[in-house]
Amino acid sequence: MYEFNMKIFEGAFSPIASCMGVTLFLTFATFIIGFMMALAIAFLSMSKNKAVSAFLKIWLSFFRGTPLLVQLFFFVYGLFPNLPLTRSMTPIWHAIICLSLAYSAYMAETIRGAIQSVDKGQLEGCLSIGMTYFQGMRRIILPQAVHYMIPPLSNNFLEVFKGTSLASMVGITEMMLKAKMLSSRNLRFMEIYLAVLCIYWGLNIIFTIIQKYIENHLNQKYA
Repeated sequence: MYEFNMKIFEGAFSPIASCMGVTLFLTFATFIIGFMMALAIAFLSMSKNKAVSAFLKIWLSFFRGTPLLVQLFFFVYGLFPNLPLTRSMTPIWHAIICLSLAYSAYMAETIRGAIQSVDKGQLEGCLSIGMTYFQGMRRIILPQAVHYMIPPLSNNFLEVFKGTSLASMVGITEMMLKAKMLSSRNLRFMEIYLAVLCIYWGLNIIFTIIQKYIENHLNQKYA
């Protein structure tokens, strides 16, 4: 009969939490870079150029249709070490770029849908008074689209946060890898993994509270 050891459970929090900074860095760096990529993809996806549309369909299909873990192994161990631009980067940046590419494919649809939710007549009005397409987007359309994209982007952020645990599989010492290292020493898997679950859960609750606050603030602003 397995006996749960409370001392090991409580003692696991401190060493695991010591790697929280790496997990949060992975999360925020991935989300910011992924968002910038997604913004570019969203604009390109609305292009009428057939070659661009065909390329993006293949691009999005690849990143949505293959497992994230397999992508990490391919990019971190296979492709990035052999590319001149990424060869000198550290493994953590290889992981961040791979995660950014993967999650940008999902965020791009969120951004595109939010932009298309704004009345097309507003952009036509911008063009009619002499604004360029990008001026109309930046000054009129995007500020309104933010209201529509914040809730789903917040969910994307939470998915990024949880997905960073996969970085442990390519040697990034974040919370999950620290938990694996601890459990391999004393073989107390239940206590160690329950501790890391609680930390992830607690952070997720904090992020969710912040998400609700931002959504309520925007709802009052656009009410």
